[in-house]
Amino acid sequence: MKNLKYIPIAFLLIFSSCKKSFNELNTDPKSPVNVPANTVFLAGQKNLVDAYTTSIWTSSPFRVLAQTWTETANINEAKYQFTTNNAPGGWWDKLYTTVLGNLAQASELYDAEKTLPAVNNNKKLITDILEVYTFNLLVSTYGNIPYTQALDKSIPFPKYDDAKTVTYDLISRLDKDIAGLDVSAASFGTADQIYKGDVGKWKKFAATLKLKLALLIADKDAATANTKALEAVNSGVFTTAATDNAAFAYTSGIVVNSNPVWQDLVNGVYGVYYAPSAFFINKLIALNDPRLPLLFTKDINGNYSGAVAAAGGVNANLSRFNSIYLSPTSPGNLLDYAETEFLLAEAVERNINVGGTAEDHYKKAVRASIVYLGGTNTQADDYLAQTSVAYTTATGDWRQKIGYQKWIAFANRNWDSWTEIRRLGYPNINVDSPPVGALSALPLRFYYPPAEQNNNNKNWQDAVAAIGGQDAVTVKLFWIR
Repeated sequence: MKNLKYIPIAFLLIFSSCKKSFNELNTDPKSPVNVPANTVFLAGQKNLVDAYTTSIWTSSPFRVLAQTWTETANINEAKYQFTTNNAPGGWWDKLYTTVLGNLAQASELYDAEKTLPAVNNNKKLITDILEVYTFNLLVSTYGNIPYTQALDKSIPFPKYDDAKTVTYDLISRLDKDIAGLDVSAASFGTADQIYKGDVGKWKKFAATLKLKLALLIADKDAATANTKALEAVNSGVFTTAATDNAAFAYTSGIVVNSNPVWQDLVNGVYGVYYAPSAFFINKLIALNDPRLPLLFTKDINGNYSGAVAAAGGVNANLSRFNSIYLSPTSPGNLLDYAETEFLLAEAVERNINVGGTAEDHYKKAVRASIVYLGGTNTQADDYLAQTSVAYTTATGDWRQKIGYQKWIAFANRNWDSWTEIRRLGYPNINVDSPPVGALSALPLRFYYPPAEQNNNNKNWQDAVAAIGGQDAVTVKLFWIR
């Protein structure tokens, strides 16, 4: 692993305007010395949301793996071939360098600011929450990862830490963050493009993320999952989409500040390479799902159609993506209320005393998804009344019922759409929609970036040995059943 380079992205200064003096013009613009801490924090925050949101196959092919989308003209990732475009390397580099690098540097700069101690502490804790979120993306993608030494600039080739140990430590960090946040004090203000510095909302975000991580380990450690899930709920998790969703505010006018999917599909050249998945489209049709026209357009024949995963071809005659994907101002969403209700439904099924019934939480989750995407409560009522959707009559056990509806709700949640399939087991891509010519079963992880094998070989070898001696996409992470 190369030593992290802290990159306070200069273009983020466009969120505010200023006039440059001659002294400023004589300053190295790449030097972080005089960059305000809030700007560096915003760089890390935006880069995190960008990395999570983008559809680019060089780092984030997760919608393709989950088959909410698929590739047409370029089918490498659709058939689980990552060597050509190196998504494992791109995802790793984005999260370690442009996200964690900026967040770590921001934390180093806060003490130099002239702010009240409570404000300073809130900023550090909110930054830590985003670090926890980012490390979870990494550890739940690769398994063992550089962690304790990862942000140490004096260690260019950090060791890998055990994935289970890392995940449990991330939960402990959230415990401290939740306990330490002072809701009566300020934080970042408008430099925070998710919650505008609202500390109470960040506390809810941390509690909801804690609930998510608690259930991540539930199949392997029910006792800890029970304890931590209850703690999270008692701290106060998301209760409404309107104010709780962790939605980053993208803007139009300047390309780099626009939603990355719009950048990829509309402003860029990648629109011809992607299409809705036929598997996803057909499931929505079968369920008479009101989200179908909210997500996709009709094809040239006035119907809805998608591409078969890894079959190749062109997408001109198929359904296309709708405005939820194609607007430059569509927010980037890291965590939301619909997901929270799905988690609560699952918690009830696991006999965790979070209150309510699994059916009630399931209904709230589905309704929240439909309304958030632009549907109505009446449409949600009609949808939930169908025997194929109603919790008491839908096919399968709770994993299948929640898994399928979460997959639909996560149509634009990228990494999480793939992760929930790995965790809950539904939909069963390997059985229901195996890609044409797939090189393996559905990937359960990314292999480590080739650069790690070349530059951090000893630690890479130790990491591979720890997961059974094979750096393969089919290796199970510790939390997968």
